[in-house]
Formats: sequence, C-alpha cells, structure tokens
Amino acid sequence: MEFSRRQLLSASIAALTALSVRAAAAPKTNSRFQHGGSIHTMMNWGALRDGDPQHYLARPFETARNVFPAELVRDFAQVGFDFIRLTLDVGPFIQLQGSDRDALERKLMDNLQLFQELGLSVIVDCHPVEQVPGYSVQSILAALEAPLFAQYTAMISRLAALLGELRSERVALELMNEPVIGEASHRTQVQVWGAAQLVLHDAARRAAVDLPILLTGADYGGISGLTDLDPSPFIDSNTLFSYHYYMPLSFTHQGIDFGTPDAPSSPYVVDLPYPYDAVSPDGISAKIEARIAANTTLDQAAKMAAMADARRILDGFLADGWNRARIEKDFVRVANWADRNGIARSRIVMGECGVTRRDRIFTGAEPTYRRAWLSDVTGIAQTQGFGWALWEINGREFGIQRADDNRIDPSIVEALGMPG
Repeated sequence: MEFSRRQLLSASIAALTALSVRAAAAPKTNSRFQHGGSIHTMMNWGALRDGDPQHYLARPFETARNVFPAELVRDFAQVGFDFIRLTLDVGPFIQLQGSDRDALERKLMDNLQLFQELGLSVIVDCHPVEQVPGYSVQSILAALEAPLFAQYTAMISRLAALLGELRSERVALELMNEPVIGEASHRTQVQVWGAAQLVLHDAARRAAVDLPILLTGADYGGISGLTDLDPSPFIDSNTLFSYHYYMPLSFTHQGIDFGTPDAPSSPYVVDLPYPYDAVSPDGISAKIEARIAANTTLDQAAKMAAMADARRILDGFLADGWNRARIEKDFVRVANWADRNGIARSRIVMGECGVTRRDRIFTGAEPTYRRAWLSDVTGIAQTQGFGWALWEINGREFGIQRADDNRIDPSIVEALGMPG
C-alpha cells in the first residue's frame, strides 16, 4: 500500500498545525512502571448489539468475560508486580455518546481505583481491535484528514482530561497500541505515524498539562519503529517511550495458527527450545514429525505440506541463533537510541513481551524454555534500565495465571526474579 503525496502532505500539515504545549510538562523519572502485566479482558472486545455487528451495547463491558478475578489481581500485586497495562477497546469510547459514554468513563475510573487501592500503577492503553473494522488501527490511521481520526483525537483529549483529574504520576495514557498502516513501507509508516502521534500527543497535553503519556514507534511498535522515531518534539514533555518484543515469533508464538502460507509459527512447531541450541535439531524435527503424523485429520499431501512449512520455520529459528546474547543486541539498540537522544533509560518501557503457555488449556512453548526466555528478556530489560510488562495476565494463550485457580504461577514469578 503506497500513500499518495496528498496523504503524506496532509499528515505533515496535521503535525505542523497541532498546538504545541510540550514545554509545560517536564519529563520525570519513571519509578512507577517497572514490572507489569496487561489485562485485555476487562475493557476490550466490547459487546455488540444482537444482529448489529457495527454498534456496541450501551454497557459494552458488563458481560461475564469482562470480570477480572479480584483474587488474581490481589495476588498479582502481592508477588511484586507494580503496574497494570489496561487495554481499552476504543470503539465504544468513540461511538457511545451522552449518558452511555459517561457511564463508560465512570467504569474506567472505578477500575483504576480498584488497581490503585492495591498499590498498582496503571497504563491506560488505547488498544483498537478489529471486531468492528471501522474502529481498527488501519481504519483510524488510513487518512489523518478524515473524520475518524478527528474523532479518535477527540477521544484521546477526553481521556487525558479524565485521567489528568487524578493528578497522579501513577496513571499514564498510551496513545495507541501497535500502530500500523496497511501494507505501507516502513519509511511511510514512520512518517505517517510520526505525524499522527504528534497530533495525539498535543491533544492529550492540552487537556492534561502534566499527565504521563506513553509514546511508541511505528510499524507495530517494535524496536525498529522506536529507534526510527524522532523524539525531539517530546523530550521536554512528561513522556515515556515503549516498544514491544516477541522475538523470535517462531518461539514466542508456538502453537498459534496464523492461517497464512508464510506464517511465523505453526500449530505443529511447539517444541522449539530456548536457547536455540538446548536441544539437537534432529530431536526437534523428530517431535514435529510425530505431531504431524499423529493428526488423523490430515491426508498425506497435507502432512507433507505441514512438514515443509514446519521445516521452514525450524530452519529460520536455528539459523538466527536465538539466545541471551542475541536478545541483548536488540536491547542495546534501544539503549543506544535513548542515550543518543538524551532520553533517560528509565523512561523506556517494554510495553509487551510474552511466550505462549503449555497446559490443559493451550499447547504452546515447553514451560522450561518459556521461563528461560521470560527470565532473559525481562532481566536484560532491567539491566538496561527499562521497565517491562508481560502480555498478558490471564489470557488463554499467553496468561501467567495457574490453570486451576486464580493465582499467579509461582514458577513464572521465580523466573522473573520477583520477591514472590
């Protein structure tokens, strides 16, 4: 997907015409967002009207799915975590009006109070999902001169004003999760998201002069997006900077079927080790072949295709040599970017990281290797001076709760070096 000169020009104009109030909010040292986890169920995937998949219920987060166990969040705080990253489905916050929107905002504030009473800080993460395509990241960023982006900007302004009333360094606003613009080149992604984020930041800052604001890079918010971000407009603002880390995808997303020919993972490739050389390649291949052979729903041709796909994934994983030293190289890139731009490393938060689980609910990474990866990734982040958040606390695929009760898995707590 290529952007026209008109679209790029409109993005630049949007950035240049945003009223700058950055100097009013000086950056502060981040001591509130060190060890966290995401909740993606309380206020996301809002309930839709029956027979109307484009419109939300007046109370979209009142279903059983939205109930987060109180004992789980208490245990989360007690074992040593210090913040929640609460994802928001932005669709209801844009679409609902009047008393319905007031009720939605009250629910958000009630949830924040619940977390803060347990001593937890909160990042309120504006996290578009594709349940209603009109409110997806792709739709919101398709044209910065379009009404939808103006509506999103107005939503950011309202949320910032609401959170700003708390006058707390323990609550931050994340402007958008994993921004991405169609099939545009990385260069175009950086340009357009840079303009969009500048507009959103300034809207939030006008509404809340000292609210901590979490910024991110383009192209799904990874390391390359962050290190290509020009932070100069935000240096003197009370901002944090985020990146997400799931490398390599073939390891962290084991067991997930993306359903595409070039997918980075396969439901059959669930025995990859970490570090990469902890098991012989022949041993890994044998387990993959056994899994495919045991699937009685596949005919011979399908089994051959599945094995070829699995070999592609395995060969790529082994060739890249994923171990602690390889991950350290990635994180040093972030540290060097921060140092080069005069950004205190304490202002960096690895906003998401995680590995699929293996239990009676889901067959993902082998637990020993999962714990080793989590230990290295979070440990390296801490060594570099960054905060971090796991994806996610109670998810089916990436959750860190025990399968049989509402407690954090103590083996994960130990791997993370938490006090427990």
